[in-house]
Amino acid sequence: MISLSLGLDILLVVLLLVTIIYAVLLSRRLSALRSGKVDLEGFITRMNEASARAEASLSGIRQAATSAKAELDQPVAKAQSLRDELMFLIDRADAAGERLANAGSAATQPAPEARQASSRSAPRGIAKAPPTQAPPHRNVGEDETGAPRSKAERDLMNALKNAK
Repeated sequence: MISLSLGLDILLVVLLLVTIIYAVLLSRRLSALRSGKVDLEGFITRMNEASARAEASLSGIRQAATSAKAELDQPVAKAQSLRDELMFLIDRADAAGERLANAGSAATQPAPEARQASSRSAPRGIAKAPPTQAPPHRNVGEDETGAPRSKAERDLMNALKNAK
């Protein structure tokens, strides 16, 4: 029986040696992990500081964007109102131009009674030319509406008249 107990003791010693070697290796790995934990804590601290700086920068950017928007809203609103006013003026100018064109074409066409009389008196196939009106006589000192002109305009008109 001695040999069985000796075999069991040897087996127990071998298993204990394997356990001791495994414990030493495990201890080394744990110490490496602990040193890595210190490095990891430093890394996490640096990341927290960087994120705090980024948040502060974003806050500054938001404030700058808000103030820039406020500064740009005033000129944009003014430009939109000017655009609307210009569109209104353009529409009015178009309407006035059409009225002037219609008035000009109505002034050059003879009245309906005159057209009927001219068509009866003219032989067929020959169109009678509308009578031309001589421009009304204006003084050199007055413009088309009869309003007095400035001295420079009168001098220019006299010079043009004399040049002919």
